[in-house]
Amino acid sequence: MKNKSNFKVLGIMLLVVLLLTWVIPSSVVSGEITVGKVAPVGFADIFSSIPVLTTYFMQVAVFILFVGMFYGVSNASGSLKALVNKLVSMFKNKKWLFVVITVLFYSLLSALSKVYISAFVFVPLSIAVLLGLKYTKVQAILATVGASSVGLLAQVLNTNVKTITGADDKFIWFRLALLCVLVIFTIIYLLKVSVKKDKAEKDAEAVMFVPEARSASKKVTVKGTSLFVVVALLFVVFVLGITPWNTEIFEKAYTAIKDVKIGNFAVFASILGAFETFGAWSYNSLYATLGLAIIVLSISNHLKFGEMVDACVEGAKKVLNPVLVSILINIVLIFTLNSGFLGTIIKYVIGKGRILRVIASAFIANPFMVDLNYSMQYVLSCIFYSTNNQDLLNVYQLIIQTTFGFAALVAPSSILLMVGLSYVEEKYTNWFKYIWKFMIVVFAAIGIMLLVLKYTAL
Repeated sequence: MKNKSNFKVLGIMLLVVLLLTWVIPSSVVSGEITVGKVAPVGFADIFSSIPVLTTYFMQVAVFILFVGMFYGVSNASGSLKALVNKLVSMFKNKKWLFVVITVLFYSLLSALSKVYISAFVFVPLSIAVLLGLKYTKVQAILATVGASSVGLLAQVLNTNVKTITGADDKFIWFRLALLCVLVIFTIIYLLKVSVKKDKAEKDAEAVMFVPEARSASKKVTVKGTSLFVVVALLFVVFVLGITPWNTEIFEKAYTAIKDVKIGNFAVFASILGAFETFGAWSYNSLYATLGLAIIVLSISNHLKFGEMVDACVEGAKKVLNPVLVSILINIVLIFTLNSGFLGTIIKYVIGKGRILRVIASAFIANPFMVDLNYSMQYVLSCIFYSTNNQDLLNVYQLIIQTTFGFAALVAPSSILLMVGLSYVEEKYTNWFKYIWKFMIVVFAAIGIMLLVLKYTAL
């Protein structure tokens, strides 16, 4: 662990949350916000959260371990080095083009599908190429993780609207406009804002999965084609699996495939087991898919079983820091929800329910929410019960969406951001120094959109 500063940042975040539980009264959110007494988190309470953490909040950590194993096999086979070298060679005279493609890929992926945290499976490959093209680590993080948060901020395919309000999204054109503006600005910022170029070589040496020569015993010529095909298939399958399609086509196809038999033997159902249908995937299906990808990549690159296992172990070791980061961040959420101090803050900030106060409460609350789904459930409930305005639910949902995306770009409680920084061993303070001007523009864009919304659509 070369860089411990990010753990210090997370430690400060946890300490702030613990202190807030000692000074702000707790609240119960159920039909209304009922403010009670201060409910401080004590020493024993910290350890009593461990069962909750292991039962409900370990999915991201396990997913990161599978990503580590996948890239461990990619490195051992030599396919990662071959593919990265090929892409660097292709774009070395048009580095800007690879930046544009990368930003578009990650931003549109999270904006048009539900692939957000799971997009981390593509991040190590993208960062390896960006560093090979002499971009720095903070630039690589903005082009990948940052672009994903930009897409989330203006997510066009947002099923929460229909689920929460029971109506269609009235503000899709606002989302599209905001998405276009921020994606263009992200590209411009990456290409025009200068960063010390002499650090690029050191950055490339510090990243965890530096492409290495093949270490497997069997000597073969590796071209990287197998890794490219597997990554492309992962992209297709993840999009199909995670994005809610609201159609019965995939369920019928799944049933038909599962029922294929040779005699009385159900071929696919017995061999593959019970996969979830496309459009309704949980992390369980992501684990199984990555496990299958590891096997396919090992076989196509002639790795022995023992070599595959060793590569998986080495890959998992390299992502232990990001795994620990994801666990610590989820503890922030557990303490916040268990204490209930956030509901109290939201209630008093909103006051009589003016829209600017609602926006302020969302900006304050979302750094404590590590997942958009929790924000949509808890923060939206607090806002609604503080205002009791059913007609503005659609607006409240849009406010939470944009403010959560803003927090995901800069807050130390952002899982994808902190996992990404931990992966490349970059300090959070360096990220903030690089991104603060960018955040001012993002904040202004959100503010302008909400002001236009206030005077034209409300």
